[in-house]
Amino acid sequence: MLIPRLLSTASFRLSTLYGAVTIVCFAILLAVTYWTATAALREQLRLEVQNELHTLAVEAESDGVGTIVRDINERTVLPGKVGGYYFLSGKDGVKLAGNLDAVVPGEGWRELGFEHVAGNASVSQADEDHELWGQGNRLSDGSFLFVAQDAFRVLSAQEAIINSFLWSAGTAILLAIFAGLVLSRGFLRQIDAINATSQAIMDGDLRQRIPVKGTSDEIDRLSMNLNRLFDSNHSLLESLKQVSTNIAHDLRTPLSRLRQGLEELKLKPAGTPEHDGAVDAAIAESDQLLATFSALLRIAQIESGTRRSAFKNLDLTQVFDRVASAYSAVAEDEGKTFIAEIAPGLSYRGDSDLLLQMIANLLENAIRHTPPQSQIWLTLRPMDTGAVATVADSGPGIPTAEREKVFERFYRLDSSRTTAGNGMGLALVAAVADLHGIGISLADNQPGLTVAINFPGSA
Repeated sequence: MLIPRLLSTASFRLSTLYGAVTIVCFAILLAVTYWTATAALREQLRLEVQNELHTLAVEAESDGVGTIVRDINERTVLPGKVGGYYFLSGKDGVKLAGNLDAVVPGEGWRELGFEHVAGNASVSQADEDHELWGQGNRLSDGSFLFVAQDAFRVLSAQEAIINSFLWSAGTAILLAIFAGLVLSRGFLRQIDAINATSQAIMDGDLRQRIPVKGTSDEIDRLSMNLNRLFDSNHSLLESLKQVSTNIAHDLRTPLSRLRQGLEELKLKPAGTPEHDGAVDAAIAESDQLLATFSALLRIAQIESGTRRSAFKNLDLTQVFDRVASAYSAVAEDEGKTFIAEIAPGLSYRGDSDLLLQMIANLLENAIRHTPPQSQIWLTLRPMDTGAVATVADSGPGIPTAEREKVFERFYRLDSSRTTAGNGMGLALVAAVADLHGIGISLADNQPGLTVAINFPGSA
């Protein structure tokens, strides 16, 4: 089963493709090398034959045919002097000299087999790598001269080129197959690790993660992205569990009070002040429950990102001015000093209603959780990287260990349990900030709390 899996992987197919491309490149190189080398060797052999033919023809013109008969015999009969193949016949067609037989007179370039070589030839006629390439010419007295050379060097060079191509191509194919198998085996190991991890997570082990080799290749990047996805899903599931627990815990008390009030309402006669008070209390508890669920639905809507489609360039200064105008009177009614310092002309891209709600929630928290005579500041200033806003107070602040937790749904400090609220205000702030890409951080105001809001890229 392993070999079929290896052969079906994308890495093996890619290696095979590279091997095929290599073979094509070898074939093109073979064709070019074969053509150029053969052409050069042919031309060299042709020049040698033509020079020899020209030399003998000039000698025959000056000294007569008898002179070249002697020269041909010396070239073909004496030991160590065989450098070519010759055929000389008179004008009557009778052979006069040479180591070739039965050459039909005719001018021009010709290729002959070794059956034309006389019996004293130094090369066997049965040798397939030998051919005679030569040229014939009529001399001035009517005699015929044919000069040839053994084409062994040209034919052997051609054979060597073809053999080298076959060996190189075969080696390239084997290397491509070997490389493909090696790459496929490594690829399959990584894929099997991804599948095993995914299966373990589906089986309930949410902490399993895909091993990363650190090579930063495609599989490594895929593994890292999947691990981030698994981390995000695990975080969402844990958050969902926590939200479910918080809902059950925080809604149990108002639901119990509502049920108890309704039971008491049954025991009171209608129209009495006690009956009306119990009805009002039940309505108030219902309103509180509805407000909690509305806040949950609003946070869910914000976190889904659907509101992002309504983003537009807005006047950030105007948003802060509206919030400052609304809450300055509220702070004064609570006996607290409200100070606003808002820079003019700042803008940002987003949803004005959501940004207004975010700032309002922060100010409500500052007003609600600070004692009388406290000071509350709202500022907005331009920065090199955008704009920064702060909501600060001189109240008791938030312990460092609990500053990250206050943005969770239903989370409330022990000191805030006696005040009104459902623990959803800062969760909504976090959702709006995340939707807009806004940075939120909490710091000590000594005394009190400072909430820094960073609007990146604002103008």
